[in-house]
Amino acid sequence: MKKILNNQHGVTLIETVVSAAIITIILVTVLGALLYGQKMIVFTDTKNNAAAIGQEQIDEIMAKITSGNIPTSGTVTVDGHNVNLLLNVVDKDTIKEGYDIKVQVYYNNNQSYVELKAYAKKGGVGAGL
Repeated sequence: MKKILNNQHGVTLIETVVSAAIITIILVTVLGALLYGQKMIVFTDTKNNAAAIGQEQIDEIMAKITSGNIPTSGTVTVDGHNVNLLLNVVDKDTIKEGYDIKVQVYYNNNQSYVELKAYAKKGGVGAGL
């Protein structure tokens, strides 16, 4: 019996199981980090797309104001995103007479949104005060 226990020419079953467990723990940790990184890339890409849609909406609203067509506030759907358009007239008693524009683009199943704000002079670009 002592001869079998002193045999150093191979590995025991316990050594094999322990090494397999250590390798598994390392692989699970690395794969978890990779999956989390992929999730963050997709989330950031979705947020950037929502911000681009919001910027396009602000540009369209400002073009309409410049041409004299005052858009109305409301909700539209652009590329599967709900977009709230809010247009407020700035008080006529102030020097900054014009429009405050706020656009909210929802993403992540309408759980998150990107909000962009802008100001447009009344009468469009180059209009007198």
